[in-house]
Amino acid sequence: MKFNELKDKWGDPKEKAKIQLILFLIFIVFAVIFTRLTTNYSDNNDYDNQIGNIINNNDNLDLINNNYNYNINIDIMTSNNNKNVTYGGIRYDDKMIISKKIDDNIKNYYMENNDYYVYTDEGYILSNIDEVYDVINYNYLSIENIKEYIKKGIKDDNTYLIKVSNINLDSVSKEYITIEVNSITDGVELNIDYSNLLKNDDIISCKIKYTFTDINKITEADIISQKYIEKK
Repeated sequence: MKFNELKDKWGDPKEKAKIQLILFLIFIVFAVIFTRLTTNYSDNNDYDNQIGNIINNNDNLDLINNNYNYNINIDIMTSNNNKNVTYGGIRYDDKMIISKKIDDNIKNYYMENNDYYVYTDEGYILSNIDEVYDVINYNYLSIENIKEYIKKGIKDDNTYLIKVSNINLDSVSKEYITIEVNSITDGVELNIDYSNLLKNDDIISCKIKYTFTDINKITEADIISQKYIEKK
């Protein structure tokens, strides 16, 4: 619209009212956009400013390396059913004893140098990580990864809040996962809620109770003795 045309319309009360309404609506749209951008920046800035200011000791998690007794209880709710899976065993250096129970079905595995073996009537035969951790990806159970998740979070009492987008870099979600860390007798207990990270058309919720005991007390002899226990 040329300036002269705009000037003529401005002189007409009806046209002037229309122009004022359009300008007002444009102002409202820009105000809403600006407010949202400012709020998002503020939220993200507040969150980012707190990352790294959590305690250095991470509630004794730094003590958990490659030597411990562990138990994992996983409850997953899907659109079709609820599933409970438990893992238990010991870890020493690059070796791990793994017992997996789903319902009344128990399978025993052995891991060494990232190679997995399942125990059968014929002894241990080669398996793979996807068979062992078929309900949830092992990346979400690895204590090394969990420690990294915590570093990207903020702490509220004994619970860490970690943005989904800080774990899944392809996500723009503002939701959080939570990792609660508790000291227990002779160990550490983690209560993890992965629901917001793993939710999709099938998974509605995923909650994990992860217990570490006998930290730095496992020996190679323990691994050897348990590896060759006959399956009951």
